[in-house]
Order: sequence, then C-alpha cells, then structure tokens
Amino acid sequence: MSSETAPQQILSTDENPEWYSYCCSELSKVNPTGGRLDGMRAILTRAAWMWDNGRTITVGFVNPVPGTPVQQAKVREVVKEWEKHANLKFRFIPNGNDAEIRISFQTNNGSWSYIGNTALQIAKPNPTMNYGWVYSTAGITENERGVILHEFGHAIGYLHEHQSPRRGEKLTLNEPVIIEYYKRTQNPPWDEAKTRANVINVYSRAEVSNFSATDFTSIMMYFMPANFNLQGIAIPPNNRLSALDKAYAFLNYPFLSGATSVDPNVNIVNSLNAAGVTGPSRTSIAAEFAEGDWRGLRAEFTRWTLNQRAALASAPAEAEAEAAAEA
Repeated sequence: MSSETAPQQILSTDENPEWYSYCCSELSKVNPTGGRLDGMRAILTRAAWMWDNGRTITVGFVNPVPGTPVQQAKVREVVKEWEKHANLKFRFIPNGNDAEIRISFQTNNGSWSYIGNTALQIAKPNPTMNYGWVYSTAGITENERGVILHEFGHAIGYLHEHQSPRRGEKLTLNEPVIIEYYKRTQNPPWDEAKTRANVINVYSRAEVSNFSATDFTSIMMYFMPANFNLQGIAIPPNNRLSALDKAYAFLNYPFLSGATSVDPNVNIVNSLNAAGVTGPSRTSIAAEFAEGDWRGLRAEFTRWTLNQRAALASAPAEAEAEAAAEA
C-alpha cells in the first residue's frame, strides 16, 4: 500500500500552533448486526455502519447552535468534495430536525461526528455532528476545509487513521506527553481515558482500519507535533483528501449503472491504481463493477484489503526468518 511518510519537519508542542488544539472525537453507539459483509470486517469500519451505495442522505442544521448562513454555506460547499469520490448525495433540508445528519456549531464542544449510519440511532433533534472551529468570517480557510472533510469522513464511515493497527510500524507514541497535552489544550479538558480512546489506542487488527497500511496524508490522520512520538516525526494537518481517501471512497461507494462523478478522473481504473490493487483481486473487483453489483464489489475490495494487511504484517517476520536461515 502507501509508502508515504510524514514530512520530517521540526515542530513541537512548545510552539503550540493553533491547529494543534483542533482534535475531534468519533462517536458510535451501535453494535453491528452481523451478515456477510460485516463478518468480513469492512476496511472503513464495520460494514453494518456504512451507508448503502448511491444513497441520498439528508443533512440539516439544528439547535443548540444551528449556525449562521455563512457557516452553513461553508459546510454545503466543502462536502461536494466527498460527493466527487463517493456515490453518495448530501441533501440539505430546511427543517434540520428531520435530517439524518444533524449539524450544530457549538464553539465550546469541539468537533465530532457519529460514524456512518449510526447517526440514524441518535434521537431527533439531537446533533449527530458538531463544528467547533467553523466560523462566520468570509472565505473558507484551509483549517475549516480540513475539519469539514474530516467530520464528513466519519459520517461516511472513516475512522481515525492515527489509530490504525499498523501505526506502530512507523510511529511509537510518547504517551505521557500526549496525555498532558490534551488535558491542557482541549475545551473542556480531555482526561486520560478520552485521550487514549481518541488518540493513543489502536483499532483491533481483526475488526477495523481505514487502509491496509497507515496513510499519514489521510484527511482522517491527526496532526502530530514531533514530540508526540519517539521517532520525532511531525505531521502537519491534512486539509485535503489524500489519494487513498479518494480511492477507498470510490471503491466502497462506486458510481454504477450510468452514475458518474462530476470529475472525469474519478473512475474504477484510477481508483484501483491509487489503491494499488493488482492480480486476481483487481480482476474480481472489476468484474463486480462491470456487473453493477456494489455489494459484491465492496466485499471483494474488503477481502483484498484484509489480505493485503495480513501480508504486510507478516513480511517483517518472514524477512527475519530468511535472515536467520541464511546465517
């Protein structure tokens, strides 16, 4: 999969750029119900949390802070980027209380979203998404673009990439520094349990992960000062969709049966190339696409991702065994 690494910049929490305080919580209240796809452990999240392909999802703005027309317009504009790559439509409706995704703009409540269609289990008219850092000033800043894309990434099923089970191959977190930092910077302060849940803990290898290898450039990857990890790698905020964000969005929500993206470069071939799918898996996925079977395509792509992840995980052990045998 991706061989991309974080930029080797010298940044630390001592400099404390404002964007290091922008951290979101991913929320979910629903356990999967089982079934063919769920049993295979989908690559974005458990398959039961993903929306049906081609679905129109209603979106609205609700109390306690439904936002100004400027704030609302920013969200409406930025989510179009996800619609280019995933065969989903976000339809904004006047009565936000009736919407499936309900957005509020509470400045003292951080930014967060429920994962995928678990939003449907949240009682109306309670918010299912909040933006603490989208403002009424003119123009969309890069940080605002990033947080909107990130939260809607959660809304379509993406998880935090910094919690990938393969993170340890590239990063070893400095846990005491991270725990102290989020306690000091978040409003309200995060305790150790919340910091571990949203930053430190990794997802189970057997259950969930966005990609088969950690993508430092993903919109779902947290920014990270150099002193957050023992390697001294600094990861500035990602405010645009990465190549893998785009490819995985298409391959889980493909444009089928005459449906096309507004971007002509968004297609099955480019998505498979970006994801690095080759061999029999590529043939199987392409066949499901040709047949217009999005469930089959999602299942085949899930199988490839899980196999790829397993192969990458076993590679270091195999290399050690070969070295021992040669010795």
